[in-house]
Amino acid sequence: MDPSEDDAPIFAPEDVPVSSAPRSEEPWKVLVVDDEEQVHAVTKLVLGDFTFEGRGLSFLGAFSGKDGARLLRENPDVAVILLDVVMETDHAGLDLVRKIREEQGNRKVRIVLRTGQPGQAPEKQAFLGYDINDYRTKTELTSDKLFTAMVGALRNYEDIERISFLYEQVQASQLAAVVAMADLAEFKDEDTGEHVLRIKRRTEAITRQLVDGSPYSAQIDDTFRALIGTASILHDIGKVGIPDRILRKPAPLDEDEWRIMKTHTTLGESLLGKLARMVHGPSFMSLGSRIAGAHHEKWDGTGYPRGLAGEAIPLEARIVSVADVFDALVHRRPYKDPWPVVDALEALRRDSGTHFDPVVVDAFAAVVKREGWE
Repeated sequence: MDPSEDDAPIFAPEDVPVSSAPRSEEPWKVLVVDDEEQVHAVTKLVLGDFTFEGRGLSFLGAFSGKDGARLLRENPDVAVILLDVVMETDHAGLDLVRKIREEQGNRKVRIVLRTGQPGQAPEKQAFLGYDINDYRTKTELTSDKLFTAMVGALRNYEDIERISFLYEQVQASQLAAVVAMADLAEFKDEDTGEHVLRIKRRTEAITRQLVDGSPYSAQIDDTFRALIGTASILHDIGKVGIPDRILRKPAPLDEDEWRIMKTHTTLGESLLGKLARMVHGPSFMSLGSRIAGAHHEKWDGTGYPRGLAGEAIPLEARIVSVADVFDALVHRRPYKDPWPVVDALEALRRDSGTHFDPVVVDAFAAVVKREGWE
């Protein structure tokens, strides 16, 4: 800290009463990150009786950017951070902002930057270069301005919470509708709902693994990651157009039946493609269309319906193919008993480079080893 700052007032004197409405719910969590104990003490004193929407404040304190990052990881429901700029380094606060937004992925918490040395982080540069929500110098933070800054931050946080809740509800409803569509395709299979959710989880896990340093990491953007799990659920949606006598036949299919069975890929691709054209931009339906049409293609070009080979097969379909076959192997079917995981994984490895993309198989093997899936 600059020695010249020692004598500067932390809050300019101003005697303004603060709301003292009784607390009726869990308090809002506020994280104070500042290397001066006096700042922590004065903040708690000024805001001690603060309430918003009937809720008071609960304070967490950190004296360095490193400790602030740790406390936020441990308390992801922190609503507001009152953050100093100059702590263990001249830009520790700004470094923490980057860590919160980019590394921790926390976009909800409201960050109020407080500085006693505005020259270290000029206001315009701080707003343009960092995802902060308010900027105050310590000398301007009178009790009423701290009050209004806190109300504004909490009001903003509450709005984001409401939007997040609604988004989660929409996502949950969308997932339920997609699972129902998948169930419709194989409605006589009691395991279908669980099957497609397992495919979703495994597809998402393989995708996360591929992001971590695989040759395909550049192909997997945020949109791909967000959509592929839901899209994978619909990989067999085309079976809705296959007669039950073929779908449920307990014996091997004859040549004509197998020809009809294979059309579930193009039926699903066409159905989801029509739906995708009704939505602007990428969607789980556009991704799902490609998965439905290509998840039975093989790396060596011997699959169906088009005999695509290698990277001509969409990456999303190559991922789902591994997840789907593994799930079929380790779970009971009318025609087979479940295989042990080790045997199923060995079967994938044997077919790596012929049926399956070797990079995807390696990624899945790493996931199985880490997660211990059954």
